[in-house]
Amino acid sequence: MAQDPQDDPYAPAHDATTRFIRFETSQGISRITLTRPPGNVLSIEMMEEISAALDALEYQKDVKLVVLAAEGKYFSAGFELGDHQGDRAYMMLETFHGIFEGLGKLDKPTLSVVAGAAFGAGSILAAACDMALAGASARFGHPEIKGGVFNPLAAALLPRLVGRKKAMEILLLGGALSAADAERVGLITRAVPDDKLEAEVAQLVQRFQEGSAPVLQLARRAVAGGLDLLLPDAARHAEDVYLNQLLGTEDVAEGLSAVMAKRKPVWKDR
Repeated sequence: MAQDPQDDPYAPAHDATTRFIRFETSQGISRITLTRPPGNVLSIEMMEEISAALDALEYQKDVKLVVLAAEGKYFSAGFELGDHQGDRAYMMLETFHGIFEGLGKLDKPTLSVVAGAAFGAGSILAAACDMALAGASARFGHPEIKGGVFNPLAAALLPRLVGRKKAMEILLLGGALSAADAERVGLITRAVPDDKLEAEVAQLVQRFQEGSAPVLQLARRAVAGGLDLLLPDAARHAEDVYLNQLLGTEDVAEGLSAVMAKRKPVWKDR
């Protein structure tokens, strides 16, 4: 019996002219939603759109959180299979690398929301965000080894997220992790019941909306800029951000005044 294309995560999009993501910003929250059902497979063209969205965020100074989510039963089933071959393999990796460069230089906190399976490139994309929430039925993994390939970005990032031994197990055996296991090893922030995922995300979004955009951005910059540094250098970096960038904002004075007056701060996002 032929497989229904709607059940095939690698089925092509119905309309080649349709954009593969939705990118919108409202009330301090930017959302990048993968909209290439059923599998949200990461083609080169789709990844270029994600990179363009991340680049555009550089100029949106009032953004307090960037949410990366997906429509359909998959967060993402990984790379387009045909892109692993020939000249497109180089383009595939360069484009995917560009997304990670964009996430790295972004001064806004990022949150991935995983309601379905996240495999291969989809798994490491979700894990690369600053925070990751997943429904209890979500699964993560890197099955690429079973097809004779591996994900270079996962090979570099996974040991930093979950440690060398667990990274070896995930990459070399190609198994899948439940959301609970992904939380336990540090691949995601938290697993929540499927029917509570939307409410949990909404609550987290509200907490960010109540914060100051520059304070959140600079705190994120202090952490991210020191991740690959030795502790003394990381401390100096964070101190530099604090003294030479944070203290120059109007919201610092407002925040401290509000604490002393025991009132809620009124942020100017400046």
